[in-house]
Amino acid sequence: MANRVGGVDRVGAPSRSAANSGGPEDPRFLPLEIRAPTPDARCVESSLPSLVDEITPTNKFFIRSHFAVPHLSRDDWQLTIGGCVEREVVIDYQQLQGLPHRDLIVTMECAGNSRSTVRPKPEGVLWGHGAVSTGRWRGVPLCLVLDRAEVRPTAVEVVLRGADQGKEPGQEGDLAYEMSIAVEKALHPDTLLVDEMNGAPLSASHGFPVRAIVPGYYGMASVKWLTHIDVLDRPFEGYFRTRAYAYIREGQRTHEPKVPAGSMRVKSLINWPREGQILATGPHVLRGMAWSGDAPIVRVDVSISPPTGAGEVWKPARLHPPTSRYSWRHWELLCDLPDPGFYVIRARATDELGNSQPVQSEWNFRGIGNNSVHCVPIEVQSSGPPDSSI
Repeated sequence: MANRVGGVDRVGAPSRSAANSGGPEDPRFLPLEIRAPTPDARCVESSLPSLVDEITPTNKFFIRSHFAVPHLSRDDWQLTIGGCVEREVVIDYQQLQGLPHRDLIVTMECAGNSRSTVRPKPEGVLWGHGAVSTGRWRGVPLCLVLDRAEVRPTAVEVVLRGADQGKEPGQEGDLAYEMSIAVEKALHPDTLLVDEMNGAPLSASHGFPVRAIVPGYYGMASVKWLTHIDVLDRPFEGYFRTRAYAYIREGQRTHEPKVPAGSMRVKSLINWPREGQILATGPHVLRGMAWSGDAPIVRVDVSISPPTGAGEVWKPARLHPPTSRYSWRHWELLCDLPDPGFYVIRARATDELGNSQPVQSEWNFRGIGNNSVHCVPIEVQSSGPPDSSI
């Protein structure tokens, strides 16, 4: 059995959580193909080799929750819209079903994805690279519900609040999970109130009965178990917006305003071969996926460092057609590895606006938004195993 993605992914390698704790691996954090998530699972990442589908099957889709899954039913569920609006609106599940629905394919990445590779080690869940997946979501445009409440011209942000709540380090009492987005994003017709995922009703772990989907933004904005929407005429100052999911620079003063996480930074990951994998000499097809919250992916370049250390040569990978404006693009590159040795494969994505991955993302205290160039070390042997997709 291979260890979880994000450390050295090979048989017999120490797992990240075991290395951190000195004890056995916490089963809540095992990859989805090793352990199916339980109803109380809060942090479960996908394995990179499993992310080969344009749409990630629900049983392989990563899970991120801050608190325990709340017990909700369709019969009792209500969504209340208030704040900087002309009238408060309350809508129940049956009323939501009567509104026009649409489907969108959207890639979702946790803002803390790839955090385990950040040094110095930041605070937060030490994700490998598997806190990213793509789903087909069906729901009602949020703007249709906000239009009923008539958002006032002075509105600045919209706060989405879930039914889940609990404690966070350094905070007094219980907190509800809540996150704000700009009013322009909330009114965009692609921001949805979702009740279906991949052709089926939402599961409890993914936000049943209704969640938000905010395309292009990190997953923290797509609030699960949604029950309240507050429209504000000022920036939201809640914990999750200004602390948990904010870019906090080294040396920044406590009272200084923090830049909140928003759209997903341009990024590419290699899902084959795995870190530390041994390959045979000869031709191989390298594979991965790339995405950006700001613009479509237009290019992925791949380099394979020669064992002589002569320098990198970047080659353009072949991009698969996108399934939607908001979905990742899989890519592949046929390469020849004729000589035994030790190599590092690197992948770098570029989007339509010219945004490209840095070699090393700028450090921040929370380790969020890490879009450093993904590096996968491999060994090539003349008698190594043949190429395979997973």
